[in-house]
Amino acid sequence: MHLSNLSKGSRFENRDKRRKANVVLNILIGIVALLILVIGSQLLLGGNDSEKASEKANEETASGTVKNDENKGQQDKEKAEASEENTEENSTEDADEAEKDETAEENGEENEEVGEPVVTEGDPNSNVDQIIENPGWKPVGTSQSEPHVAQYDKSSQDWAEMIKAMSYATGLSESDMTIWFIGNNGSPNDAKGTISSKDKTQNYKVEITWVENEGWKPVRVEKLKQPEN
Repeated sequence: MHLSNLSKGSRFENRDKRRKANVVLNILIGIVALLILVIGSQLLLGGNDSEKASEKANEETASGTVKNDENKGQQDKEKAEASEENTEENSTEDADEAEKDETAEENGEENEEVGEPVVTEGDPNSNVDQIIENPGWKPVGTSQSEPHVAQYDKSSQDWAEMIKAMSYATGLSESDMTIWFIGNNGSPNDAKGTISSKDKTQNYKVEITWVENEGWKPVRVEKLKQPEN
């Protein structure tokens, strides 16, 4: 009886030990499983965060790239507009300068054609009131051929062209002109004449010179106080 009880006690002790060992093992398995779940969830969450962060970074990069492209495009557009404006301004300035040059050239031609007369007062003791010279005077043209020989015949073409030159120099019309004298002035290509208006209020002595193929050109006008007969 005593041995039987001892045997039963040993079995109970062994069973109790196995039960305790199983409990401990189950607890350890539960802890390991819990750790696995925790670590796995962290890995998953961390991966998502990393992915989201990567996506966000990519979005920001893309947004920055687009913005930079837009800024670059705007800058290029502004540069192009500025360049176009500068081109237009330069073109306008060039056109203005060309117009000014053209106007100045035209004015120069007009001044050269009309000229600014140089007026000198005559000797108070003489019959000369003023002496007029104009570098802008031009030859009056001719229908004569070269070689030219001065003709003082009133019916000649040369005479008619001399009168035309004197009218041009004085402003006195041929229809209101009295011719007192036309003759040689010291050389075959130089002549002079004395003329007056019909009412004798305007009196001139005119010197002219022949320009080859271009006709007679005034060189000097003396405005007289009285006509010289």
